Amino acid sequence: MTRPTFVVDASVVLAWFNPLEQSDYADKILGCLNREAAIAPPLCALEVNNVLRGLEKKGALSKLEAEQALQSIANLPIALDGTPHGFQMPLVSSLAREYDLTIYDACYLELAMRLNLPLSTLDKQLLIALDKTEVSLKKPQS
Repeated sequence: MTRPTFVVDASVVLAWFNPLEQSDYADKILGCLNREAAIAPPLCALEVNNVLRGLEKKGALSKLEAEQALQSIANLPIALDGTPHGFQMPLVSSLAREYDLTIYDACYLELAMRLNLPLSTLDKQLLIALDKTEVSLKKPQS
């Protein structure tokens, strides 16, 4: 896999498969993955799996659709960060406090800050935090 050029969060990944959360921005980010690679904290895989399972339980996705979504995601050039979380937890907690984020969302911000990469997100609180940091929002190429 090529070197990641941006951080992607679960809100964007899920918009590709959740009929209730479709987004032009997310679709454009998916298109970027034809020529770029992304990175996410390991919790992204858990968040995505959890939401897809919830959609399956509600009947919004069939078991087959959920399994196909997971396989599709596995085939995308999205790496999971291998740095042990324990080393970043004090910074993650500090970012969560400073920008009123969940710990989960602060993990995405911390990763983008540490790797000096733009962040792709649809999360409103993360978007607000980006305006207050040096981290930029990933802009898909037209």
